[in-house]
Amino acid sequence: MPILGPDGQPIGGSKILGPDGRPIGGSDDSSNSSNVSDEVKEIVTRAKEIAAQGDPLTGLQQMVFAFQSDVSSNLVIETTIDLLHAVASSQGVQDSEEQQLFEQLRDHREEPGAFFAIGYRFFQLQQMRIAYPFLAKSREMLGDQSNELSQASDMHLAQCSMDLGDYEGALQIFHSMNDKYGGLPIWLLLSMSECYALTRQTDAAEEVYQIAPPEAAAQFEGLEEVREEVGDLLARVHDFDDAEMGLRAWHYVQTRSILIETNPDENIPGERFVVFQPTEEDVAYVCSLAAAVLDSRGYAPTRLLWLGESSEPVARIFSQWWEIDEANIRPYAHGDNTEDEEELGLLVMAHSYDVLSLPDEQAFIDLAQARAGLITFALDLRWTERQPMTPDIAGFMTQICNLPWEPRLQMEEDEQTVNQVVDPRDPATIAASIAEQFPKEEECDQFAGELMEEYKGCTDLIIDHRDSSLIRRPLAAHSPVKSPRLGL
Repeated sequence: MPILGPDGQPIGGSKILGPDGRPIGGSDDSSNSSNVSDEVKEIVTRAKEIAAQGDPLTGLQQMVFAFQSDVSSNLVIETTIDLLHAVASSQGVQDSEEQQLFEQLRDHREEPGAFFAIGYRFFQLQQMRIAYPFLAKSREMLGDQSNELSQASDMHLAQCSMDLGDYEGALQIFHSMNDKYGGLPIWLLLSMSECYALTRQTDAAEEVYQIAPPEAAAQFEGLEEVREEVGDLLARVHDFDDAEMGLRAWHYVQTRSILIETNPDENIPGERFVVFQPTEEDVAYVCSLAAAVLDSRGYAPTRLLWLGESSEPVARIFSQWWEIDEANIRPYAHGDNTEDEEELGLLVMAHSYDVLSLPDEQAFIDLAQARAGLITFALDLRWTERQPMTPDIAGFMTQICNLPWEPRLQMEEDEQTVNQVVDPRDPATIAASIAEQFPKEEECDQFAGELMEEYKGCTDLIIDHRDSSLIRRPLAAHSPVKSPRLGL
């Protein structure tokens, strides 16, 4: 007997019906068809089982893994439609734009435009790992055709490849487009130059960059700034000519920013943390090192500001280092990003995504301006998601981070129950406890000196160029330094 989802439709059991009343996988490409790999069948089965437990959204997220191998079988398409319908119903709506696109694909599977429409939708949503297989399928079906759709497929597939860190793959598509269409628009030339720079093919990067002159960029709104940024990025790569480049170096190249700590575990390549639960001692070390770096540059703040619901303890940890008056420790407010270098503020965030808690777009636009009166710091920098702004200094890069004062789940001794642990202490008490674990000041100074030795050739650090001529760059999820990750 089928298991019913929130809308009363069967989503589990031996016969799963889609919103059109047809069984999922009920045609010539059913779940038993040899055309569907065993791996995809297992993913679909797992997705259905999760949905049958009343969680169709998590089941739908599982289907993303199936897309990487198969975007065209009945099993994958109709299962996705069914799960999208269940999610929509659980949210009190009849369907969604994504569901309509998959239904269009189901009914027009021989049309590359149906695959492109889904790829383009997820490209717009910045979900490149979902977009890529659909755009690639569209491109495959188009073959040697040269038309508006093939051009759009190529363009978005190249940019998608770049955003996934496949710079060589993007370059191949750029060259293919140049040969096929007799040239590239200037914005793709700039992306091509950036790809060459990120693969340290600087001669090629500069050659392509010169094909995109300022007067050509001036014809398109915002493109002059993009061209300037690509040129600056290329110059930052030159800061490391003939030197090895690790995560800190590439983070600077892509963002102008400083990264304090990297993952010392040699068994995890890429120098980032995947799941990280730092101890109070870890937090004390990172914050004291960041403070020592600022002291070494003459940037000791007179104000401490915080942004984000769990960020106040971070501000108060820094206040223990500089002994800042209580009246100058408060939440960040619009207007705090000033040109007043004498009243220097340090804005701290527990996590880089705390910037999303700003009240409106204008507040974000204001904060993105690098002005003399403010330096930004985030203890945790989430590296797997595009962040709208990179802090001037980051503690460490993680995919999932749970700080000592944040609620966390704990498995009980019987290993059958999980409870949420909540720290009852107030932010000031938490900060005082962590500050007691600061390393000795001379050790911090030594650590800071060693760290800044890595940045000694960096001519474009944003903490040294807060003159309103630069913006705090977004954090791209791609990097020349590859690293493991959980899920997507």
